[in-house]
Amino acid sequence: MARKKLPTQLKIVKGTNRKDRTNPAEPKPESKLPSCPAWVHPEGKKEWDRLVDEMTKTGVVTGFDYIGLSTLCNMWGEYVEGAQTGEPVSVAHITQMRLYLVEFGMTPSSRSKVSVGDGDKEFNPWDDF
Repeated sequence: MARKKLPTQLKIVKGTNRKDRTNPAEPKPESKLPSCPAWVHPEGKKEWDRLVDEMTKTGVVTGFDYIGLSTLCNMWGEYVEGAQTGEPVSVAHITQMRLYLVEFGMTPSSRSKVSVGDGDKEFNPWDDF
């Protein structure tokens, strides 16, 4: 099975972006996320505020990530509630939450692949000469 293609913004943050492999027609959504949806667990809403603040600094999260980030934060809220009440959280729930964390680059192994460079600098093919 082939690897999934990474979004250009994530390639820029990782420092692996190459002009010849960049999709010129890739959608460029606005970076502003709407506010946290009302259905997210209260503990998840706290995490939403924290994550959105951190992730928008690098430009990795955009308005397109609304559903995934909402789901992740809701799952986190349910996990915290289970831990506080002593109710067991299913392995499937934890596995799904971990997959969302990896998708957003929020695990040590997925984060180790990211290096924050100068995001404001435009790519110039003549810089190497």
